[in-house]
Amino acid sequence: MATDFLDPQTTLSLRLMSDTAALVLIWLVQLVIYPAFLHLREGDFKRWHVTYTQRVTYVVLPVMLGQLVLYGSLVFINPHWDVWLNLALVLTAWAITFFRAVPLHGSLDVEDDHLTLSAKLVSINWWRTALWSLVWGVSVWTFLST
Repeated sequence: MATDFLDPQTTLSLRLMSDTAALVLIWLVQLVIYPAFLHLREGDFKRWHVTYTQRVTYVVLPVMLGQLVLYGSLVFINPHWDVWLNLALVLTAWAITFFRAVPLHGSLDVEDDHLTLSAKLVSINWWRTALWSLVWGVSVWTFLST
């Protein structure tokens, strides 16, 4: 039974599910959520941003943690180049998240001019969007080539 979980097709399926969730989430943030920040008035933005960051954490954190745990485990279970590559890409996305995006969100809660910071957030988020798109692409390529 336990060996069924380690089956290559099962791990590929888990990768595809996890990476697709991250892909859909990051593109939704990049194309819909962050650009919407640019259309909110200052008072409305401040109220909404605090609520947004609290609520979105319940969606984003499980996806990000799940993906990190999956790839962190797979480098020991199935240490192929594509697993290592995706782990490196995921870790890079995490670094951008916690060293660039999270501090910007913190600034958005206290600064008066949210438009400049929101535009910067959209710009920085393109890096995360590209990284999670690459992760998904590697997993799809691996799935199709096996």
